[in-house]
Amino acid sequence: MAKRTDYGLQVDYVFRGAEHIVRMTTEGSLLEVEVEDRLTTDQWRGEFDAAFIEDLTHKTGNFKQFGIFCSMLESALAQSSESVTLDLLTYADLEALRNRKIGVGPRHPSAAKTSPLNSKRYLILIYSVEFDRIHYPLPLPYVGKPDPVVLQKVIRELKEELALLKAKPGKDFRDVEIRRLREELQRALEEKQMMESVLLSSREELPVAPKGSGLKEVKILKKVVQTLEEQLTKERAKHQRLAARRLQESRQLADEVGRRPPGLEVPGEGRHPPSAGRAGRVMVLGLRPVTHLELRGSL
Repeated sequence: MAKRTDYGLQVDYVFRGAEHIVRMTTEGSLLEVEVEDRLTTDQWRGEFDAAFIEDLTHKTGNFKQFGIFCSMLESALAQSSESVTLDLLTYADLEALRNRKIGVGPRHPSAAKTSPLNSKRYLILIYSVEFDRIHYPLPLPYVGKPDPVVLQKVIRELKEELALLKAKPGKDFRDVEIRRLREELQRALEEKQMMESVLLSSREELPVAPKGSGLKEVKILKKVVQTLEEQLTKERAKHQRLAARRLQESRQLADEVGRRPPGLEVPGEGRHPPSAGRAGRVMVLGLRPVTHLELRGSL
């Protein structure tokens, strides 16, 4: 499922039976693509400017401008078009694909020459047109595993943003949905604090961490980041709904006031209590109203 974040588009994608996370960001004429193995947390990342992308597409014989290429890649990530798909290959996979296209048999280069290349991954954007399939390979160098320090910084920033959103006063106290969402958010924060306490206690008990403990810590921190991002999305949507509803109510009230005929008073508006010297009307046990003048004449 594709979702928009502050850092761009992020999707879960399965390549050859393995689950991955793919992130795509564009800023001006720069495209950044990152692929992460969900199981091992290994990451590959590449940055590509407009000149590189347009030269790459030109070499395939099917030229695409930078903006169009980015739109095609986004459609492939969101799986919104059948004409564009994705694949993730190693260098050996890419060489085998090229050899098949030109009709050359498989080669077996030495491991010493291919080890730096095999650490790379190639995100292949496949464009299917009538009677042909175009492959656009994006090379992604290996960047390692996520840094726990960076993840902790992201967690702190998300917590601060959540605190700011929660501090905004809500004006519609009758909205039960707002209270329910806030209670869910509080429960999620308490669960996150409990996980952090468990992680801290495990560090104190095991001063010498075995292999794989860093991987477990990274997974826990990444889960916390994902939970906080989802909470932020809900909190922002909640405030947007409140703002939209208040704006609509204000417009309706303004329309009603504008349509009121001249001289028609709204109940309770401009009303003053009757004075002792002013002619008033008296209701007497279900009889018709009698004025003071009529009472004086009958006496």
